[in-house]
Amino acid sequence: MENFHNKVIEFVKENERNIVQDIKDICAIRSLLGPAQPNAPFGKENRECLDLALAMSRRLGLDAVDCEGYMGYAEVKGEKEEYIASIAHLDVVPEGNGWKGDPFVVREVDGWLIGRGVCDDKGPAVLTMYMLKFFKDNYEKLPYTLRALFGCEEETGMRDLEYYLENYPAPVFAFTPDANFPVCCGEKGQASGDLVSAKIENGNVVDFTAGVASNVIPDRASITVKVNGKALPAADGIEIAVEGETATLKAFGIGGHAAMPEGTKNAIGMLVNYCLDNGLLTAEEEVFFNMLRDLHATNYGEGMGVASDDGIFEPLTFIGGMMKIEDGCFVQNFNCRYPTSITGEEIEKILADKLASVGGTTKNIHTVKPFYVDKNSAPIQALLTAYNDATGKNEEAYTIGGGTYARHFPAAAAFGVEPCASETDYFPDFIGPVHGAEEGYDIKGFMKALEILIIATARLMEIEF
Repeated sequence: MENFHNKVIEFVKENERNIVQDIKDICAIRSLLGPAQPNAPFGKENRECLDLALAMSRRLGLDAVDCEGYMGYAEVKGEKEEYIASIAHLDVVPEGNGWKGDPFVVREVDGWLIGRGVCDDKGPAVLTMYMLKFFKDNYEKLPYTLRALFGCEEETGMRDLEYYLENYPAPVFAFTPDANFPVCCGEKGQASGDLVSAKIENGNVVDFTAGVASNVIPDRASITVKVNGKALPAADGIEIAVEGETATLKAFGIGGHAAMPEGTKNAIGMLVNYCLDNGLLTAEEEVFFNMLRDLHATNYGEGMGVASDDGIFEPLTFIGGMMKIEDGCFVQNFNCRYPTSITGEEIEKILADKLASVGGTTKNIHTVKPFYVDKNSAPIQALLTAYNDATGKNEEAYTIGGGTYARHFPAAAAFGVEPCASETDYFPDFIGPVHGAEEGYDIKGFMKALEILIIATARLMEIEF
């Protein structure tokens, strides 16, 4: 085992600069979702990025296969056709504002790489290519075939993986390096949709607008109401502008991700409370707004009757993401992340009953079941012990409220490459978050991650699936 570990460390050292250059090259492509073209279902740039990933894989001596432009993979044949897989994605989110340089020209600063996709998920995708190269170079024949899958639409729907699993056999086990170490063995269920009021006749609210996405807690919201000379008291975080018989109120809260609502302050709830507390609504509007007050009172579903906790995941979360008026009705979009102690069907019925009690309806409800692999199962323990042995730590498997590729496989986990959540001081001030400006990761961290991925894969190969 010591000889194996030394081989891994030496391999990582020898390939460090090649890995860095490959990350720079693949991050140079602005691989956002684009209009479908022949053999490029997710657009020209995604196709170019996939072609580059496959070309890099072939350069490393790996077999490489194009899955009709939806995905691709590099492969090392084993004794069995059954295969173990990694899966990383090549598509990225839009660059947004706040960058100090071109987001698609990777900068190397004090040992850190900065650029869109460096961490999510092109850097990890390159690591998986080199992981396969290690096994090709050092093993005559693996027990299982080994694949590194390259996705092209993780950020905007995961239709790439849906296509792959409909047309190609699933792996016996898969891991995605698109999360934090040590290992994520479960992802909450998800429910989203619209809570729609009764049609309001002759209401006081002229307009109510907030939110950019279902899974984002809004930090800003705006409502325009008829005030008819009523005095409007000042309130923290609310800007008031009166013009004639109407007033526009703008709330400034604290935004965040729907799956992690701690420390946020929903701007919609701020305006709901202000309007109710200051008598700005008709009796008909108050009925729906009182329900909204219940919704926004906490982030954990108590007010909607769906609070739940299974002791495996964190408790259920429930937030209001977007608000609008449509066809004379208030439409509150919601996003719920739920554990195994409640089902999507139960949530849907509870909400339908709640809305019926205020004369409203639910619309566009979509649910996804929770995903969980027993933390004591052999593959999860193989990943976990590989991480702990390589780092000298004693971490435990964890679950999340978000979603990754892992939940789409029969058996899978999210495994690295970002540090454990407990390492709160890992990133320096000049590095931004995933999906934010100045996204980045350190070269040393990438090299350690590659070491861990290789060790973990070797241990997975020892399991009888």
